[in-house]
Amino acid sequence: MKEKGKARKGRGLSVNRRDLLRGGAAGVALSLLGARAARGQQRPRIVDLTVPIQSGMAGIPTVAFYTKYPVKVFAASVMNEQQRVFLQGQGVEIDPNPEVRGSMNTVLTISSHVGTHIDAPRHFFETATPVDEIPLDRIVMREAVVLDVSHLPPGAAVQAEHLERTGVKPRRDQIAVIKTLWTNRTWGKPEFWTQMPYLAPSVGDWILDKQVAAVAQDCFPEIPWFRGVPLKPEERAINHKKWLGNGIIMIQFLMNLDQMGDRFTLIALPLRLKGMDGSPARVVGIKM
Repeated sequence: MKEKGKARKGRGLSVNRRDLLRGGAAGVALSLLGARAARGQQRPRIVDLTVPIQSGMAGIPTVAFYTKYPVKVFAASVMNEQQRVFLQGQGVEIDPNPEVRGSMNTVLTISSHVGTHIDAPRHFFETATPVDEIPLDRIVMREAVVLDVSHLPPGAAVQAEHLERTGVKPRRDQIAVIKTLWTNRTWGKPEFWTQMPYLAPSVGDWILDKQVAAVAQDCFPEIPWFRGVPLKPEERAINHKKWLGNGIIMIQFLMNLDQMGDRFTLIALPLRLKGMDGSPARVVGIKM
């Protein structure tokens, strides 16, 4: 009988069997990172793939929900007058009459589908898995493969044939990342919504056929009906329904994909919002 917890070796690094049992792919990846650090090897580069959260972030145009519930983030209290002046100089939003209480405290109001966020199946299915119960091993320490379609023009419909031409074949255990670089180019500008590339229904089928762990993108995942692109009734939210209905988690509106290679390790963490449909997320990419 082999010794319990004995380490497995490979490529000069050791992986403890206990890590395999406890953490699956995430446990192995974390173990390898720790081993690299222990051996004095260069630490991996971590790239923030998240858009910044700030007041006034625009949701989908013409959808009244986003006007009714605007994004607000501001300092409700400050340590003292000196901090208030400093924050103002930094462009940080502050309550007009902030409480001075010896500590700074921030208030945040945001929809679950603005900025960089994660969609859980409950977003479009009444009794499906909520965001606090999605398996984190599908979106944490997963290998991501990039499908680069950034050559397409503004407003383009990304089709399955575009993904096919990249030559990338995502596996079941990977995260498919569709890269247009649109968020990099236009985040915070009026054309972000008015000229954004989008994913045609054929992309929904292409990704579904690969049965990936999750799908991420930096463009709109559906036909943009809000700017007058023709849409059949059965095509409304069709990609959401195909993916979420089959357990494929959606990670939306990444940025800085120009800093990542063809493959990288992705970490996407939603807030643990009990019973809810989605959440803002902090998403990072790790380049080994």
